[in-house]
Order: sequence, then structure tokens, then C-alpha cells
Amino acid sequence: MKLGIDRMSLAIHAMGDPCENIPAIQVVGTNGKGSIAAFINSILTQVDIRTGITTSPHLVDWVERICINKTQISKKEFKSLRVSLGPIIDKYNLTPFESIIAIALKFFTLKEVKLLILEVGLGGRLDATTAHKYRPIFGFGSIGLDHCEYLGNSLEKIAIEKAAVITPKSTIITAKQHYAVKKVLIETAKRQQAVIHWVDPLTSDWKLGLSGEIQKENAAVAKGVIESLKNIGWSISEEKIREGLALTKWPGRLQKNKMERHANSC
Repeated sequence: MKLGIDRMSLAIHAMGDPCENIPAIQVVGTNGKGSIAAFINSILTQVDIRTGITTSPHLVDWVERICINKTQISKKEFKSLRVSLGPIIDKYNLTPFESIIAIALKFFTLKEVKLLILEVGLGGRLDATTAHKYRPIFGFGSIGLDHCEYLGNSLEKIAIEKAAVITPKSTIITAKQHYAVKKVLIETAKRQQAVIHWVDPLTSDWKLGLSGEIQKENAAVAKGVIESLKNIGWSISEEKIREGLALTKWPGRLQKNKMERHANSC
């Protein structure tokens, strides 16, 4: 692990600035980032917006981290891009995570995606995903104490690292946060002239494809993010949002196994 975006920025530029003009939804937080990204991606798939998404970690295979909507990059495409980008990856000494982001951006450019979902790996300010400059929308999950050895030993310090991703005049959708975190987000948003929206957990009349009470909160962030897309040219109906949330899948995360589902149905 080598935190910092300077090497990543130089590598992206050396690659020809892939996805430079493609807007990105950046998903930030401590808990729920993957679920929020999965909810957003599921909704966008229903309305056929060609979306490139990067997530981490993977469950079984590295290719899970790079998808266009719900279709993973093939192993053949992944290997080919890793080989072709090898000289740049080596020159700038990119870490495995940074290499994945570099491969993803190149892949998404080749496939002509229209929108990006970038899940932050660690922190925010120094994360490889933050090297992509065009990030007008942010989805914040719950922020708590995590990776204190890198981000700081208090909620305030960690929140400062994560809030540092916020770009000027952007839109922020966030779940309920601890007071110390809320204060940092409000101050950062004000400084960046960004608009911040606080969302409550979705009510029980919203059907969700992911299990767990916390998913009502994650889904609310995703819903808010989707609604904010109208600011950059996409208007998505509540019907499609409901459909996408209900069809969301995120394998291996609070997922009931088949035996348990069968027993519950007996």
C-alpha cells in the first residue's frame, strides 16, 4: 500500500487521460460502500445507462472489480490490458489497487461508457479513485473508525481524509453521521460550495434486494445519488429506482444461503 495520488495522476496522464470527460459518482465511507455502489449500479442497469463500475475487494476473482453495469471484464481483456499497460504500471510503481483502477479506466474508455461509479478503497484524499478529476456526485455511507494507522486516530481526522474528495460545486448525498463527522462534512461542503443532502433510511414499503436493516440506509443514499443525476442530464423515474433497488445483488454480503432460504419456506 502506497497512499497518494501523484503517481496515479501521472500514470493516468501517460495513458492518455482515459475517461477524462466521463462523470463519476464516487462512493465514500467506512461501511456500506459496496452495497451503495451495487444499488446505484442496479438502478442504472434498469435504465440502460452504460456505466463503468469499480469495486473492492473481490469475492473470488480480480475481474469482479471491473464491470460495465453487471457484466464483468473478461479474463482475456483484463490480461491484455494489464500487459499493454505494464510499462506505465511499472514506471510509476503502481500498487495492485492502483493498477486495477488504471486498467478499469482504460477499459471503460475503450467500451465508451457514459458514467462511472468509483468505490473508494481506503480513505479518500489519497485514494487512487480520487485521481479521476471529474467527480460531480458523491455518495457517503456511514463513517466510523477504520484504518486508524493511515487515516488518523479520531473520527474527526478520518472524516477529514474522506471528506477531502469533495469537489467544488458538487452534490453530496450522505446517510446519518456521527456529530463529529457531520461537522466536517458541512464545513467541507461549505468551503467547496457543494450542496449536501442528508437522507433518512428508506421505509418498509421499499423492497430491497439486499438483506439487513442497514441496507435501508445504504439504499437511501443510492436513491439520492440517482435523483441527483438530473443535475448532469439524466432523469430517472421512481418506478425504475424501485425496480433497481429490488433487483440488487451483492454476492457474499449478508446473503442467505439456499439451505436457509429453503428451511424458512417450509
